[in-house]
Amino acid sequence: MQASLLVAQATVEVIVGVPRGEYARTVKALAESSVFHPEPLEGIVAHEVRRLRNELEAVAERLRQAATVAGVAAGGEAVVRIKSSSDAGLSELLRELSTLASSVSELVEKLAQLQNPESELSKKLRILQYYAFIDVDLERLTRSRHVRAKVYRIPLGFAEEFIAELSRVEGVVVAYTDGIEPGYMTIVVVYPARLETEVGKVALRHRAEPLEIPEDWPRIPARAVERARRELEELPRRIGEYRPQILRALTAVEAAVKLLRLLEATKFTRTAAFIHGYVDPSQLDRLEEQLQDIGVKGFVILVREESHRHGKPGHGEEEHEAKRTPSFYRVTKLLAPFADLLSMSGHPRPGEVVPVVLMAITLPVIYGLMFPDLGHGLVLLLAGYYLFYKRMGNVNLGRLVMYFGIAAMVTGFLAGEFFGPHPVVAGWLSEGIWHGHPPLASPLHEFVTKPAEEAAEAAVPLLFNAIYLSLLIGALVMTVSSLISIVNGVLLGDREVLVASIGKTLIFGSILLALTLGAAAGAGAAVLERAAGILADAGMSLVPETTLGMVVRLLFSIGLLTVLVAPIVFGHGGLGEKIINGLMEAFDMLLMAIGNTASFMRIMGLMLAHSGLMFGFTILAMVAGPVLGAITYIFGNILTIGLEALVAYAHSLRLHLYEMFSKFYLDEGRPYQPLQLPATVKIEAA
Repeated sequence: MQASLLVAQATVEVIVGVPRGEYARTVKALAESSVFHPEPLEGIVAHEVRRLRNELEAVAERLRQAATVAGVAAGGEAVVRIKSSSDAGLSELLRELSTLASSVSELVEKLAQLQNPESELSKKLRILQYYAFIDVDLERLTRSRHVRAKVYRIPLGFAEEFIAELSRVEGVVVAYTDGIEPGYMTIVVVYPARLETEVGKVALRHRAEPLEIPEDWPRIPARAVERARRELEELPRRIGEYRPQILRALTAVEAAVKLLRLLEATKFTRTAAFIHGYVDPSQLDRLEEQLQDIGVKGFVILVREESHRHGKPGHGEEEHEAKRTPSFYRVTKLLAPFADLLSMSGHPRPGEVVPVVLMAITLPVIYGLMFPDLGHGLVLLLAGYYLFYKRMGNVNLGRLVMYFGIAAMVTGFLAGEFFGPHPVVAGWLSEGIWHGHPPLASPLHEFVTKPAEEAAEAAVPLLFNAIYLSLLIGALVMTVSSLISIVNGVLLGDREVLVASIGKTLIFGSILLALTLGAAAGAGAAVLERAAGILADAGMSLVPETTLGMVVRLLFSIGLLTVLVAPIVFGHGGLGEKIINGLMEAFDMLLMAIGNTASFMRIMGLMLAHSGLMFGFTILAMVAGPVLGAITYIFGNILTIGLEALVAYAHSLRLHLYEMFSKFYLDEGRPYQPLQLPATVKIEAA
């Protein structure tokens, strides 16, 4: 079966049964086939396997930290040995990796503490650097049986009172200087051992801190500082010696975590092992050939194909919902950015329409209408290619930004904007090509070259056109979305979804009909006025006066009634529950018909916001003079690109994920994720 771009394909559920002695070779075959999606048979994972996963992930995290310090990345070659035991030999691999991780982690932790300026060790050593001239064991001085000495450091503002109080204690000798540590007074206190407690209390009252040396470090400040310098030089080298082992270990632990998926999906008996999972139906032969090529003896592949034709779960269907087979669909490289965005809304169910192609058309178009500027689009195109695609290596993000840039360039050309509407910069486009009348001109552009009264009069029809275009796109997108919902109802065999979708299509189709035919047949000077007249006639009049208004009301009413009836006739639960669901669906649909269509007015709003910002900077540039005006205009373009590019993206994405997808996209599917090991991993079956 060839994966489709338009409809999510279902996988088949399989159980691979093998003798216990063949388990290692079976794991090798399934892992290297790259077509097997392992999954626990009843969603239950053995306690021992969960423990193994937790420990492997902990080791992996420690190795990744070590790799960061050592300056290496995953990609080394590794050999993973699999056994036919109940843990597939992964416990032995875990012990090997843990030993390496412990050895390296100790060095990494020491280096991190020395390099982190906020760590306690680093703070103490930073203070000790000022006292590196002291070549005396300070701890021995504080343990003398008769006379003791301590070095205190105290902020300059508290030093005078501290010294005065110490001087009043009989038998205490104080020496001090403020030339060692900036902002602190260094005080050496010599006192009889019997005054230990009293001296400590005085120091505590005045917030004086004894000079501290970290535990397990030489007690002589000069030697402690020297050791810190030596370790800062030696530790990176010592960690670097582990680079080959870290590389291999990172690859091995990545492979082990993936292999655990097979172990989690395995049910052992005394004589056999059964591995449960899912496979693309077209790859079943390949899976069998892989098992034969590896030399697995006595294997059996049990295939269970379940119907995926079901919609929303009703009473007693939750369990079946949880067991829905994983699905997959084909994604080309050019469409991959839109597939990433679709995943934000969930994965399609088996048999459900995949809206990636539709999204690849509507998302750039709507974005371009919100951000219409030929120059700004060119900046996005170049940024997407050179910054994200080439330099950062984020291919999908780079392509998405380039698509948006191209869309903005096209709509910007039609709007007559090139880095804003300034006549000096964009005059070649708005006047030279469009002769002052770009098809998508912003109402604000009239105020750039015309007197206020004349510009206001010319701006009104342009504003009406922008409102009309936004509503027309909204009605069109909502109608297409409802039509796709009908297709989903047919593909999934869900009669409730099918009938309700027909009702939605009639409702949004009636609005689209009023906006299209009403714009041509209605009364009024502007298209918006004519279309609004038909909508008002259909929705506000007791009896519509026009034939088109009557048709629009009839379609809308039939659609609303259909949405009301669908849950009552085909829904789940008791009659009362069905009626309540029907009323709620109908009321919700009535609100959506108005709110979702009107929500597309944000297209006009964002377009006006973009042109409004550039209009403001255009006026400032005109009145500021040549030099200051040029600086102002450049700054305005940079600000507008940075701000509006992100805002337009957020709003265009919102129109898709909420207004559009809520009409047909059921999601709730599970992605087909076959086990795939790193290419540099070699599996050996014991």
